[in-house]
Amino acid sequence: MRVSFNTYSNNSISMGMNKDDKAKQKEKKRELANYMKCLGTSKEATVTPLTLMRGIRPNQASVFDTFTKIDDVTREINFVRSKDDWDNCLLEEMEEFMYARLDYEQNPTRQNFDHMEEEMGDIFYTAASIAKDTGIDPEEAFRSTNRKFYNRINIMEKMLRLSPSKTGKDLKECSDTERRALWNTAKRKIYDVQNTRYQIDA
Repeated sequence: MRVSFNTYSNNSISMGMNKDDKAKQKEKKRELANYMKCLGTSKEATVTPLTLMRGIRPNQASVFDTFTKIDDVTREINFVRSKDDWDNCLLEEMEEFMYARLDYEQNPTRQNFDHMEEEMGDIFYTAASIAKDTGIDPEEAFRSTNRKFYNRINIMEKMLRLSPSKTGKDLKECSDTERRALWNTAKRKIYDVQNTRYQIDA
């Protein structure tokens, strides 16, 4: 995620300040400089909040609980204003991740890996924000996808076991063509069952 900072030198203190105000301003700048230095020593480091982020613990709480609290703040300050903004952000984050992955593949350093990981996190965050805008609980959406993959692979194994021509074979031993055929069949079976459920609910 591209972020720009406005930085000020110690010499930019207003001439209208009295001696005590100038001392306080210098102390605040030293404090900020120390926070920034801390961010350069550990990727788990965080800056002590003033007001908006008070009470949020990004390294300790549930990932999605923390996301919800931080996302509420970003909306409060109008960080992203519209559906189109979120859509454009997602495309931008995906592009930035691809460049970061290419950098890592060409030069697999710890720094390049951390950058790649950070860009992937930006994709997750933006996608979760889009979900929230649409009324979707991102955690439940992820849980649903976990169930989907879990069920498809279980059905693939059961279908393989029932196939006379593939007795004793497991999914790891199947060809790509066989696996793809099983995947598509399992996908279709689950879709048909879900349609039945929706018809009952209707």
